[in-house]
Amino acid sequence: MAIGKIARRISGDLPSSTQEYIANSETMTPFDSMELKDLTLDDLALRYKEIEQQSQIFKGQILLEARERFQSNIEFGEWLSVNFTELNSSNTGKLINLAKFFQGERSLNGIPVSAGYLLSAPSNKGIAAKVYDDIKGKKFKLDEIKEIIASYKNKTIVHKENTIVFEREVDKDVLEFSTYLLNEVFKGKSKPFIQSVLSESLLGIKDVG
Repeated sequence: MAIGKIARRISGDLPSSTQEYIANSETMTPFDSMELKDLTLDDLALRYKEIEQQSQIFKGQILLEARERFQSNIEFGEWLSVNFTELNSSNTGKLINLAKFFQGERSLNGIPVSAGYLLSAPSNKGIAAKVYDDIKGKKFKLDEIKEIIASYKNKTIVHKENTIVFEREVDKDVLEFSTYLLNEVFKGKSKPFIQSVLSESLLGIKDVG
C-alpha cells in the first residue's frame, strides 16, 4: 500500500529540549510542518540532527524506566524481544547508557550521537565527565572527540605504567636494603636481637607518623 500525503496539518512548536519533549509528551501538539519552509538547507540539516539526538535520549530513558521494573536482565530481555524486535542487547545498552549520562545539566546538543554513545560507554566511565567538559558547546566532529577520548586514555595508561615502574623500583630497593641489613648490619646477631631491633624501629616509625 502506497503512502499518501498526510491530510491534517501538523501544528505547534518543536520542543527545544529532550526534557521539554518528555514533560509535554502527552499534551503537546506536533510542530507546524509549514514552518520548515522558512528554514535554509543548513537549518533543516541541523533541525534533523537535533530531533535525532532528542529521540535517542528519549528512547534510552524509556528503556531505562522499563528496566527498573524488572528484577533481572533475563525478564527485561524477554519483554524487549516481544515489544522491540529491532533491538538487540548491544543497541539497548547503548541507548540506556546514553540516557544515564546525558541527564540533568548534561546536554547532547552540538555533540554527534555517535560520540555520545562513545562518551557514555562503561569503558569510558573514568574519563567521560572530563571529556564532556572539554567538548560541550564547542561542536567538535566525531573524529576530534575520538582523539580527545584517546588522549585521556593514553594519560591513564601512562600513569598506570609509571605507577607499576615506581612500585617495582621500591620493591627492588627494599630487597637490596633488607639483604644489606641481614648480611652486614645484623651479621652474627641472634634472631631475638634482630626481631627486637626491627620491632623498636616499627614503633619509632608509628610515633613519627
